[in-house]
Amino acid sequence: MPSSISGSLASQLLDQVFSSFGEYEPLSNLYLGLLISEPSLYRDGGDEVEEASISRAEIANNLTNFPLASTIESVTQKVNGSSLSFGTAGSALSFLGFGFYDSPTFGTWLGGGSFTVPLAFASGATVAIAPGSIAIAINTNSLGGCSGYLCRRLLDMAFGSVAYTRPSRFHAYFTTAPNYVTGVGGIEPSVGGYSRLLSSSNLIFANPTANQGTAVAGGIFDAASGGNLLCGGDFAAPKNLDVGSSGVLFPANSIQIRILAVA
Repeated sequence: MPSSISGSLASQLLDQVFSSFGEYEPLSNLYLGLLISEPSLYRDGGDEVEEASISRAEIANNLTNFPLASTIESVTQKVNGSSLSFGTAGSALSFLGFGFYDSPTFGTWLGGGSFTVPLAFASGATVAIAPGSIAIAINTNSLGGCSGYLCRRLLDMAFGSVAYTRPSRFHAYFTTAPNYVTGVGGIEPSVGGYSRLLSSSNLIFANPTANQGTAVAGGIFDAASGGNLLCGGDFAAPKNLDVGSSGVLFPANSIQIRILAVA
């Protein structure tokens, strides 16, 4: 089931985590519409049925209706925890996707997705979906995306209204064996003078004083040690860190943080 949060919602959530100007306030209620065309995942949704007896479902934004997000392999998702009703079909209907909005009519597209199999309803049938029938998801992989840990926090903020406290500082790291899903980040060097760096414009790790292995990926943690990986990505080219070699360098603007759709 391809799905994604919208570009506008992604920007607000990332600002809440990484920008001191972010002041995201979860909505009290969300509105789910069923679509008769494939949605445009990042932009403006899809076409809703034009039938007076069918309307968007109003959903209280809480953990009962949106249980905590989970990460399985490279996909982090949030599913509906309650049954949702949209009215009675005045004619035979087939829905290809769904979309979340901030209003019962028109409003801002918050994200959505496509059904693996279209939902079909006969004329006169109650148009409803069962718990777990829809999933809004974020892709966690090695292309500069958010970690599984942060994807869960983002989805829980927007769909479930779970508070998130912005880290006071961010720390860059590199790894010889990445893990983007769990939030631990992978294997970091334990020798040669390695330590995480407090984020700044140019990040230059110390030259290794012992063999640290081959750095293949890096990213940002919310702590100088331990903590949670927030985002990460594979390097374009691995770097061997033998004694006498230069340290890993992250030039200014080289770390990009993105929300990735699930294809």
